[in-house]
Formats: sequence, C-alpha cells, structure tokens
Amino acid sequence: MKSNQTFTHIKKLLFIAVITSLLTACSGIPVTQDYTDRSALTNYQTYQWLPASMQIAGNAQQLKSKEPFIAQRIEKAIINNLHKRGALIDRDQPQAYISYNYSVSKTQVVTPSSSVGFGWYGRNIGLGTRVPLGYDTDTYYDVKWEVGIYNTHGQLIWRGETVRPQENFDNPEQAQAYTQEVIDAIMNQYPPSK
Repeated sequence: MKSNQTFTHIKKLLFIAVITSLLTACSGIPVTQDYTDRSALTNYQTYQWLPASMQIAGNAQQLKSKEPFIAQRIEKAIINNLHKRGALIDRDQPQAYISYNYSVSKTQVVTPSSSVGFGWYGRNIGLGTRVPLGYDTDTYYDVKWEVGIYNTHGQLIWRGETVRPQENFDNPEQAQAYTQEVIDAIMNQYPPSK
C-alpha cells in the first residue's frame, strides 16, 4: 500500500516537472550576448546613461528624437530592472554607463501564385497549369532590441540583444509591460554566468 502511494506521488511530481519545463521553454525570449574580458563584468551598483558625446550612430539619442515614447518605455524598463538588482541611476558617480537601441527591419517574402486546372472535352481528359499567374507579397517587421554596458571611459564591455516580431498594442500599459519583459530578458543575462 505504501509503495503504491509513493509511486502515485512520484507520478504527480513528474507530471508537474514536465508541465513546468514546457511552460518555461515556451515563454523564454532568446537573447544573444557578447562581451569583452569576463573580469571587466561586474554587477555594478550605480549606472548613468551613456553621454551623447560617447554614442555612435543608431543610438539611444537618435531613438529619443525619432520615437520618444518607445525610448521612455525602454528607459523605465531599464531603471526597473536595475532597481530589482539593487542598482540605480546615479548622475554623479556612476560605476558604468548603460545605453540601448531599438531598430525595426522589414522583410518581404514574395511567393509565386499559380493555378492548376482539370477538365475534359468529349472523351479527352486534361490537366493543365499556368505558372506563375502572379505573385503574393507578405511583409514582416522585426525589432532588434539592444542594451549595452560601457566602462567609465565609454568603451563597450557587454551587449545583449534579441530580435522579436514587431507588436501592436491597444494601450500604453500593454506596450510598457511587453517592453519590461523584453528588457528583463536581455538584462538578466548580465553579468554572464561563469
């Protein structure tokens, strides 16, 4: 009787473990990262936005002028993530700089459309095709999200990024929640585990 209860308990635990692993695998946002020497990567306690004079093309400063609401959401998400790890933005004595980027790319997929016909005339049966009749074009938009950590000299020491399909939201709250999810996925990779 006792071994039967133990076996039932093990089956329940195994079922919960399988479901949990499936849910975790489905909800993850894939992030790629690159960095310099691992010894330069520290979980700093104070950060400052990378000054405009140290930024290069395709940077946060340009995003702020082109897409101010997106830039505000990203900065808020970064600040929230820093607070979760016990760090903050300190304008006077930063240990490192932080910057971000958000860029949209467009991909068009062109596929030929064709038709196949089947018919008969009298005793003859025929099959015909006409290729191509035209072309169908599908357009996809992807967003590349990037976060970079820089040393106090403005040199990039870590970058994390992900590419996600561009999303449309019904309200700013949904957009902020999604932005937080993406930024957390990227920043939770820093510093990389050894």
